[in-house]
Amino acid sequence: MLSAALWDDEDFAQLKVEVAALSGSVPAPVRVMVASTVKHFADELVEELWGQLARHARVQALFDKEGLARRFRSALSQWLVEIFPREPIDPTLFLMRQSEIGSTHARIQIPTSLSTLAGRMFKRGIYINLKHSRLSRDEFVQAALYVSGVIDVATAAINAAHISGLDRSLRAEEALRQVSIDHDFRAEREKQKASLAEWAQAVFFGSHIAGEVDGVLPLSRSEFGLWFSHRANLLFGRTAEYASIARLVDRADAHIRQLRDGGEAPLSQEHLREIRQIAAQINNLLSVQFSHSFDMGSARDPLSRLLNRRYLRAAVSREVALRRRTRRPFSMIMLEISQFETLRARLGEAGADTVVQQTAAMLLNAVRSSDTVFSMGRETFLIIRVGTDGREAAVFARSIVESYAATHFSVDGQTILENTLNVGVIEYDGHPDPRRLVDQVANALRNEKVGK
Repeated sequence: MLSAALWDDEDFAQLKVEVAALSGSVPAPVRVMVASTVKHFADELVEELWGQLARHARVQALFDKEGLARRFRSALSQWLVEIFPREPIDPTLFLMRQSEIGSTHARIQIPTSLSTLAGRMFKRGIYINLKHSRLSRDEFVQAALYVSGVIDVATAAINAAHISGLDRSLRAEEALRQVSIDHDFRAEREKQKASLAEWAQAVFFGSHIAGEVDGVLPLSRSEFGLWFSHRANLLFGRTAEYASIARLVDRADAHIRQLRDGGEAPLSQEHLREIRQIAAQINNLLSVQFSHSFDMGSARDPLSRLLNRRYLRAAVSREVALRRRTRRPFSMIMLEISQFETLRARLGEAGADTVVQQTAAMLLNAVRSSDTVFSMGRETFLIIRVGTDGREAAVFARSIVESYAATHFSVDGQTILENTLNVGVIEYDGHPDPRRLVDQVANALRNEKVGK
């Protein structure tokens, strides 16, 4: 029930009473005049509001493409018309609709201050247009009170759902932070230290071979750097050590740029010494960060040991935020074991479970430590592939499918051949709602299956 999800029963009941009272207090001719006026001027009111909203940096970041901005303005116009119907308002449907909008605002991170600004501007614009209608003085007062009350209640319901959505997102993000790496923290720590050492070795090796330094990746774009931005950020992002490593990564990248620019040998040696010291400092800070471990609890799917899908929205939201700041692409890959029902009928439940477990292990071995793999159901998996556009992600997905087809799974001494995966791939297109991205990759998977 909606009330259980957002407010307690008393608050929800009170809002229903308030909406019913608003709708019942206005005479039908006045309500119809308000509905007609709003419908006629909705687009004009939204364009006036957009002139104000477009000045906000958050709105500019969220709707940096004209197509997105146009759809948002259209949705606002539709909302205005919806909340002022010609017939009496249904309180339950009214509140459910506002709650859906508030949840969407939370997902795409529209500030509540902008919702209240929209409410103020819409009220003022509707008042002005109603003054030119055929309403008498008393009818105009009734219409103004009705318009003010409906917008105030709608805004309150939207903001309540928005706050509730943010609270759920924060809890999911905190849980994801605690489970973003495996049980074996010591192994993960050593893996990342090895990645850092490999990068440093590539720098030192390249600096002594003419022209090779140009091919050395900045630390931020290395295997370690991607892990640090996309995975360590979830686990350690609020710590002083994480902030210190971030500054050191920036310093290392600055030295790489200077090495590429060339210069006298003594100066190049100085850059290399600085890079060596930076790598040593990062190593020490990593040891501090990994000194605390977290209980995985039920955060992982008990069968595949992959992250549960309930943490997906938090992970995607984080990637969307990083995309806004860095402009680097990311993609999503959804995979499904083909003909799984047939496979389960042939192997039995235990045999099918073994195939799922071996598939999950293969996916974990295929991805980078900066990527994230989720269980989306028994035979369905999703990969967030960071720093990768759609074309690169499609190539990677094909390599997984080909490798999977060549894999011989062993189930109770029985070798399973002809393994196939269905796959869907999409690149993040800039839309601010993470749920839309998940729907897109699911549709891509369905379309791929239909096309076979």
